[in-house]
Amino acid sequence: MSPRSGPTRISVVIPTYNRARATDVAVGSVRAQALPPDWSVEIVVVDDGSSEPLLLDNVRVVRHDRNRGAAAARNSGIANAAGAYIAFLDSDDIWLPGKLAAQISAMDASGWAASCTSYVLAKRGQREIVSPRYPTMALGLDELVWGCFVSPGSTLICRREVFDEVGVFDTTLPRLEDWDWLLRLVARHPLGFLAEPLARIEPSSGGRAAQVAPALDILEARYRDELTGRHRRQFAAALEFERAASHYRSGDRMSAFLSALNSLRHAPFHHGALAATLHNRFGAG
Repeated sequence: MSPRSGPTRISVVIPTYNRARATDVAVGSVRAQALPPDWSVEIVVVDDGSSEPLLLDNVRVVRHDRNRGAAAARNSGIANAAGAYIAFLDSDDIWLPGKLAAQISAMDASGWAASCTSYVLAKRGQREIVSPRYPTMALGLDELVWGCFVSPGSTLICRREVFDEVGVFDTTLPRLEDWDWLLRLVARHPLGFLAEPLARIEPSSGGRAAQVAPALDILEARYRDELTGRHRRQFAAALEFERAASHYRSGDRMSAFLSALNSLRHAPFHHGALAATLHNRFGAG
């Protein structure tokens, strides 16, 4: 893609659902970003069918008449964004100072069409850690076949034209729509990664088996024939690991154990999903 020239306009998409107070804090972290004088930011908050309307000043609010899910909310934000760059922030997370300037400058310098950054993972009752464990580099299928560890919901920035090539988020996926989008992205472009923690993320509890299983089935069918060799084996291992995690959250320890064993059967060595999970859980080096 051609280098950026002229003023820089950035659209920040913040989906929210019944999180008025947290959304206000997230918006504040965007407004606190220090920017060069020729840069401008618009904030697009997508109210995904909240029980009470949001009251936000100087923010464009797009309202859904019912809750349609994260993929649809982000897509509505993209459709209503006017910026050359589109950035995403989940309503229960915040950006740290300097995120926009550092990340877009890195994208311009490296020629990245899309990028994510590391982040501070803030789990209640546990010490904060920085995740994921990558140096500043271009990520591809070798990394993203293992899962969505770069937290694009709050760290992703991409040039607007990327969505014309890759498409928007798949609303048929009840979960894991961001992983699917990243897999589609790296089939065309590398994902730039900046190893500077520029967001603070409160991890969600994740989906239970009944919620996650349909998405895993769709992803398995979608990429089964596209991936080959070790990437196919690693993807199968990552899917099984997601199944194990969802069973564990549902309280089904035996199914979780069996899925974890099946995951290791597909990829017994250099298991990226397991390594990332252990790091995020225990801060393992």
